[in-house]
Amino acid sequence: MSLLKSSAFRFITALILLCVIYVAVQSHFKEQEPSVIERDDNLRCCIAIRSSIASLSSRDVGFSYELLNYFADDTGKDISFARYADKSVWDSLSRGDIDLIVFDYDDDSVSVRQYEDRVLLTVPLRGNICAAVGLDDAPLLNSFNFWLNSFKDSRTYSRMTNRFFRSYQIENIAGTGSRSLSPYDDIIKKYSSFSGLDWILVSALAYQESRYYMGTQSGSAHGLMQIKPTTAAHYGVDDVYDPELNIKAGTLHLQYLMRMYREEGMDSLNVIKFALAAYNAGEGRIEQCREHAAEAGYNPNDWDQVALSLSSHQTFVGGQTISYVDEILYRYRQYSELQK
Repeated sequence: MSLLKSSAFRFITALILLCVIYVAVQSHFKEQEPSVIERDDNLRCCIAIRSSIASLSSRDVGFSYELLNYFADDTGKDISFARYADKSVWDSLSRGDIDLIVFDYDDDSVSVRQYEDRVLLTVPLRGNICAAVGLDDAPLLNSFNFWLNSFKDSRTYSRMTNRFFRSYQIENIAGTGSRSLSPYDDIIKKYSSFSGLDWILVSALAYQESRYYMGTQSGSAHGLMQIKPTTAAHYGVDDVYDPELNIKAGTLHLQYLMRMYREEGMDSLNVIKFALAAYNAGEGRIEQCREHAAEAGYNPNDWDQVALSLSSHQTFVGGQTISYVDEILYRYRQYSELQK
């Protein structure tokens, strides 16, 4: 009996010890789970395509941005974008600071050869546009390639390609029956409707600011609507690189300017002209111009008269702003004809 008791005791002791070890191991793995989830569910990207305003490659930037967002949505990943600065993006990729970059194979062929033993290339997104991942990230490569080969057969991919790479030159649109003004018509219409603005006017403004190139940057102004981060923050927007948020901030800012001049009792055309001028030069500068016009005997509530008065302004002749307003209104009239 004592032997049985002793054997039973040893068995129970061993069982308890195994349970303790199992709990400890499970706790260890649970502690490690957040870092695994963070690595698997967060996709850090950079669109490393060198382009300039109105260049064909600028369309690849917007196309690639939207494509990667579709990939993230379909695979349940949280996506973020690092701004492209220079070739150091390849170092960032090889170090693991960035998970995926999109690039033009022809433009970056030197980098591809330089980093060929540290990165893996995906199938082309379109034409010469490819993506690369780190050498240790074969699962991401395989996931993206599998998804892209399937996505390319979808109507969404076909419509997206057509939307970004069709010609939006007015002379090419006229006579085709198309009413599309840009790849971002739906977003512009959405926020124009929300703000009570004419979407055609907003689209003409976006063209003037960026030629619809989402990567445009001039000084501290960014994106399709050339919005400064400080201005965007005023409207609750913290990512001016995102085309939708950029359009949202720009549209809300134009709404604010138009309301400001409307409340001063201006007629509808001058409300638009002054709002566009203020969007370009800043409301403070335009207020100074109006004060100067009044002092010079011109009507401060009439943009054309204010523009005339600027020839005698000591510090602000305003030629660029005057042309800016004229060109947007000219394009607005052309766009409006296309919508009839």
